[in-house]
Amino acid sequence: MNRKKQKLIEIFLITFLFFILIILLRLQPFIIIMLLVTSILIIFRFKNKIKEIIFPKKTKSFLYFILFDFFLVASLIIFFGKDFFTNELDFEKYFLISILILFYLFFSVVPQELIFRFLFFHRYEYYFNKNEILFLNSLVFCFCHIIYFDISILLFSFFGNLLFTFNYMQNKSLLVVIAEHFLLGQTLIILGFFDNFNFSFIKKLYNLVLIN
Repeated sequence: MNRKKQKLIEIFLITFLFFILIILLRLQPFIIIMLLVTSILIIFRFKNKIKEIIFPKKTKSFLYFILFDFFLVASLIIFFGKDFFTNELDFEKYFLISILILFYLFFSVVPQELIFRFLFFHRYEYYFNKNEILFLNSLVFCFCHIIYFDISILLFSFFGNLLFTFNYMQNKSLLVVIAEHFLLGQTLIILGFFDNFNFSFIKKLYNLVLIN
């Protein structure tokens, strides 16, 4: 068996075992803790390599991606945020919302990018071509979200991850994909796309701050 097939089996087994573990033990509410612990271990193990890929090497390419992301965010708001511009902002909750946004960034987005971008590419990039790694990475990212039992989450996870992974392949920058993931994820949450994200601790915090 060649190394490529071995790595494919490894990816499948890790993803499948993750799915089984979370579902059978009903660990969905603890995903944030699991992400955080895993990302901390990755940072300690690969801190020097992570430092090398934080900032983009191609400034021009980076700017193109950021402009595209802002265009995508604006399009989502225009097409799906019917009451986005008419709702009054509750400034009494401004501080709580700011804390919530930072929580989402540092406890969800950053750990996910360390795991699904840095670690995945570090381990598998040299065994697959660009199209294969793009598809595999997005499939794994999507499949890991199946634990929430929501088709919309799966679709957004897969197609959103195609964008994140392509961005990472072009720029080799964690900062760029973190910013992109944060912008799009935050927009989708605020617009209510993940209203059935019932197991998510972040969803519960948003409900607590923005609704109650």
